[in-house]
Amino acid sequence: MKSVGLLLALLWYQTAGSGDPNQNQSCSHALELQLDHSAVIRCVERRFLSVTVDASLASEEKFMSLLSSPKIRTLAKALTPAFLRFGGTRQDFMVFTPQRLHQDSATTADPSCDLRLPSWLEDRLKKSWTQQQLVLMREDLQRKFSRVKFTEYTVDLLHSFTNCSGMDLIFGLNALLRTADNTWNSSNARSLLQYCESRRYRMSWELGNEPNSYEKKAGVRVDGHQLGQDFTRLREMMSQSKLYHDAGLYGPDIGQPRDHRADLLQGFLQSGAEAVDACTWHHYYVNGRDASVEDFLDPEVLDSLILKSTEVLKEVQLVSPQKPVWLGETSSAYGGGAAGLSDTFVAGFMWLDKLGLAARLGLDVVMRQVFIGSGSYHLVDENLDPLPVRGLHYTLYTLHTAHYTLHSTHCTLHTTHYTTLHYYTP
Repeated sequence: MKSVGLLLALLWYQTAGSGDPNQNQSCSHALELQLDHSAVIRCVERRFLSVTVDASLASEEKFMSLLSSPKIRTLAKALTPAFLRFGGTRQDFMVFTPQRLHQDSATTADPSCDLRLPSWLEDRLKKSWTQQQLVLMREDLQRKFSRVKFTEYTVDLLHSFTNCSGMDLIFGLNALLRTADNTWNSSNARSLLQYCESRRYRMSWELGNEPNSYEKKAGVRVDGHQLGQDFTRLREMMSQSKLYHDAGLYGPDIGQPRDHRADLLQGFLQSGAEAVDACTWHHYYVNGRDASVEDFLDPEVLDSLILKSTEVLKEVQLVSPQKPVWLGETSSAYGGGAAGLSDTFVAGFMWLDKLGLAARLGLDVVMRQVFIGSGSYHLVDENLDPLPVRGLHYTLYTLHTAHYTLHSTHCTLHTTHYTTLHYYTP
């Protein structure tokens, strides 16, 4: 046993309407925790702590150039090893529209890692991106999404970004390209895979984003069994490729379990579990439009992750016992985050608690939404400077807690006047 002294400086809030002068006083209590460091609770994947780039960045292809910013690339390098997932709501509205002929090549044609985005162009793009986010926000609120055509330029920049920063790229394909009988139309994905193979781009793949919300987003309903067959079709396409026959395929990136589509994951696993290398799902705690600072600090809200994770893990273990389970997209609040909360220091408590619980529960990878993209939960601000949560994200790497062993489960403290304490140790 190892004794750890932990000094808790706990602020006793003044209750609304209360005249008790004692409630304005700050109190500190010394707490002695006895932690057993002899037992390994969970070993996590070396890329346990990963990030996403939201597909909204490609809503106008010029904004993808922000990934060439020296500042962004420097920040990204500090977060490796990690997966970089390119996806989100707008991935299911993206169509690959090649602009040039390509032939098989034995070498990549990636832009040099020494190429830098000119400062004048970076400043212009940052200003335009601020305005573009307002357009994207209106689309989100109205649930009317425009089809986005992207070219080789988007793929080249993504691969260059991940290759030069040391991240492993996962590209999300459009699953809302459907045939008349509601099966996945794979022709556009085939064209994209052929281009990427011609450039020797090593990468992994996903298909679709939150299929449980397709009806709301596009008026299309896809059941779990069909979703699994779609993934099986993609795996067959990959098996025909010399480069991608053994590449990673992850999915189905469902939203957290809810009663009205609880059957989606079960149906997918029955027909598509063998096609994927890991089962992915998404988790958010609260609605960003009405979240409060109290929500961000409430242990009951934080512990909702336990319930949802247990549901998913149980479902996967019943059908495919050895299948890894990932949080393929996650942050504090859905709906783009909570402005003034998700992008501030207070969100760090949620984030650190999520990482500790995810590791303890057995979730192999946690992908933070979002490194850069629309919303209020990004890791960088409008000037591409790091926000407080990004600082915590980086600190985990410098302390080597992201991809090494967690030695103890979290401890919980209940007191008469104070909230619950969650404690983790590397």
